[in-house]
Amino acid sequence: MSGISLQRNEQVIALAIIAMVSVSISFTDWIQRAIPLSLPILFSSMAAVLCLYWLPMMVSYVLIQRVKISHWMAHFSTLYLAMASGALAFGWLRSHLLGIRSFELSEALIIALPWSSGIFLLVKFYLTQKHLKDEQSLRQQAELKLLHSQLNPHFLFNSLNTIAALTSSRPTQAEALVHNLSAILRYSLRHAVSGNTAPPAVSLSDELLVLHKWCEIEQCRFGDNLQIEFDVDEALLCVTLPAMVIQPLIENAIKHAKRRPLYIEIRAHSEQGRPVISVSDNGVGFAEAILHGDAQSGLGLAITRSRLELEANAQLELSNLPNGGARAQFALGKYR
Repeated sequence: MSGISLQRNEQVIALAIIAMVSVSISFTDWIQRAIPLSLPILFSSMAAVLCLYWLPMMVSYVLIQRVKISHWMAHFSTLYLAMASGALAFGWLRSHLLGIRSFELSEALIIALPWSSGIFLLVKFYLTQKHLKDEQSLRQQAELKLLHSQLNPHFLFNSLNTIAALTSSRPTQAEALVHNLSAILRYSLRHAVSGNTAPPAVSLSDELLVLHKWCEIEQCRFGDNLQIEFDVDEALLCVTLPAMVIQPLIENAIKHAKRRPLYIEIRAHSEQGRPVISVSDNGVGFAEAILHGDAQSGLGLAITRSRLELEANAQLELSNLPNGGARAQFALGKYR
């Protein structure tokens, strides 16, 4: 950690906490001494907050930032000397307010040591946790960028193969599907990860519009051998989810179901107030090793699983249907 850097709200909170602790200790000390509260005592307590804590903390912070002090020992020494100077100033003010002697230099140094050590360690601990959280967020963003970069070429490759199969026999229809693919790619790029910002979520209604375009491409390729139906609760159309996470589930069913004609159902319904999205087919189902986690699923499912965990805190669940076929589903957060 090269330096100490706090946001304005963090600085205010730190000063407020120190003030509450200091005032509490001061008043407790006067109460234990059975001395009635008076204006001099009140001013003395306020002087303690100002001279012992606030001013030393602010002065040392400004010095560290302006001089660009980077070593932790220099950080501590700056705070310690500032608090020792503050203790001397407080002792002088207290002697005038309460008529008692001021602090000697040795006493000021002793008073400043535990407080400067405690404050320094707390600030360092807080900044370390803050930096770890920031680094975790950056790693997550980098992982999301990688996942999106893997998804787009994978999706593009399979879609272009579908269109290529129609170019010679049905060029007019292939041209229409190219427009569909263009719209899908624009949608995918528009909702890709950009910079350090979180990937934008989309509404289920927007996602379904793009899915219909993609399904038209696949149904034109397979003809009567592929039937895709949607069963969507209209109350869920405004629910948000990561963009392009349902399409890989449909694509996986088409590639691995190994049955023709293939029937695929995309369903969106509610379970206990949580939107559940599922893709079911009448194929051969998942291998037992995949269901039990002993073997890895395909690239599309692996990417989708990671994206759901990172972007929606959702788990992709794979299962086989009792009458044959497979189901991939995930539940989103509550929407009511």
